[in-house]
Amino acid sequence: MFWDLRYWLRRTPWDTGITPPEVVEIVAQRFPRGGRAIDVGCGTGTNVAYLAQHGFDVVGIDASPRAIALARRRAQRAGLSADLRVGDVARLERLPPDAMFDLALDVGCFHSLSPIRRQAYALGLRAHMQHAGVYLLYAFGPQKLGWRTVGVSPDEVGSLFANGFLVQDVKIGQDTGSGRSSVWYTLERV
Repeated sequence: MFWDLRYWLRRTPWDTGITPPEVVEIVAQRFPRGGRAIDVGCGTGTNVAYLAQHGFDVVGIDASPRAIALARRRAQRAGLSADLRVGDVARLERLPPDAMFDLALDVGCFHSLSPIRRQAYALGLRAHMQHAGVYLLYAFGPQKLGWRTVGVSPDEVGSLFANGFLVQDVKIGQDTGSGRSSVWYTLERV
C-alpha cells in the first residue's frame, strides 16, 4: 500500500510531530474538559496523543498499518489510552453504532480522497457526530497535479457536508511545508 510504504521509508512530510495551533485553540475554547473524539487519518498519532492528554476518549483511524503501529507505540510510551484502528476512512459506518463523537479532526486526509470516497466519508462522519459536535478539517485547496486535480474547494466542502453540518469558519492560508494553498474548516453538526 502506498501510505504504508511512505511510513516505512519515513517519507512523510505531513507527519511533523506537532499538534497544529488550530487544534490546540479549539480544544481550549470548546472542550476544556475533553469529551469523545475521532482523528480521521491519524497517522502516527500526534493529535491522538494530544487529545488523550487533554481528557478525550479518542479513536484514531488510518489506512496504514505501519502508521497505526507507530501511533500505538507513541500512546504506550506516553502512558495514554486510545483506540487506534487500521481502517478505511470512507467506511466510518463500520464503527460501532454507539461511537458518537463531540470532536472530529482531520488534518490532511480528506483532500487525498476521490470524490466518491469523500461522499462516503461525509455520510459516515455525520452518522457518528453528536448534535453540536465540532468537525475540524485541514485540507489543501484544489490544484492540478499532472492529469488530476487534488485538494478540495470551500464550495465542495460546503456541498458535501451540507446535509448535517453547518460551516462555521473557513480560514484560507498556505501550507508551511509544501507552500500549497490550504484551508482550515470548522463545521458544526446540526
